[in-house]
Amino acid sequence: MQRYVIRRVAQFVPVLFGIAFVTFLIVRLAPGDPVAMLVDTTLLNHEELARFRGQLGLDAPLPIQFLTIVKQLASGEIHSFRTGQPVLAMLADRLPVTGVLLGGAIALSLLLGVPMGVLSARRPYGRLDNWLTLGALAGVSVPGFWFALVLMWVFAGLLHLLPASGTGPATRLSYSVLDMVPYFVLPVVVLASGLLPPVMRYTRSSMLDVLAQDYVRTARSKGLAESVVIYRHALRNALLPVITVVGLLLPVLVGATAVIESVFAMPGIGRLVVEAALNHDYPTIMTLTFLTAVVVLVSNLLVDVAYAVLDPRIQLE
Repeated sequence: MQRYVIRRVAQFVPVLFGIAFVTFLIVRLAPGDPVAMLVDTTLLNHEELARFRGQLGLDAPLPIQFLTIVKQLASGEIHSFRTGQPVLAMLADRLPVTGVLLGGAIALSLLLGVPMGVLSARRPYGRLDNWLTLGALAGVSVPGFWFALVLMWVFAGLLHLLPASGTGPATRLSYSVLDMVPYFVLPVVVLASGLLPPVMRYTRSSMLDVLAQDYVRTARSKGLAESVVIYRHALRNALLPVITVVGLLLPVLVGATAVIESVFAMPGIGRLVVEAALNHDYPTIMTLTFLTAVVVLVSNLLVDVAYAVLDPRIQLE
């Protein structure tokens, strides 16, 4: 397994270089000028505009700009056009918010989706299975931003149980972690609503396949309790496709944070992406895209490793 991991990590380099190149072409060919977003171009003459563009490095040929930004990405010395701050420092400030949202959404979807899938598989095509399937279809079909607005209207507007935006009480200068918990409930639920249905359906489908295997029938014939057969013998093998779907949907979940953080006005990385795109902040966009690609590649590698851990029959070479 160690050789496999080393080989996969070595493959990251050309993949990340290609992603950086494609991202650079997209952001540079997109309409709009970052200079116009930073200063009023009508107040500057041609020489002053050229000097300002030179300070941003936008006067160099595109290949030079690309190599420069790749060097900055590799060294971590890359600064935002809009604020002038190091992009990595900006990300570090906003990472806790996005990390809590992603971690909470994944944990909630697994804690609810896996048991729901097991219940559906134990009595397939029954009343409970039909209701859970209907709920899963509804969860996939409902847009996240609309669901977020509905939850805000109900729990913040009508019931006044949960706050509608922010990460903490705006009336206090300092507050504890417990004070922040209510502000994350609705965003986490909205994010989890997009991941929970596929987790539940994949768990159900995988459990149906596993429960039909010979070793499960053998375990039942030995007189083992049904709960032991389900949770000790069948569920472990049934979780392999679930791990795959969580790894594959992680990029989608990361992208969804941009919408959810904007709706709930949360200062996370997703909202930073929206702000960078609106202001044509090329270094910030490049850095965020590059780091997202790293997260996706690492998550796919962890999925493969988890396969080998859960099923010793799988050999990674």
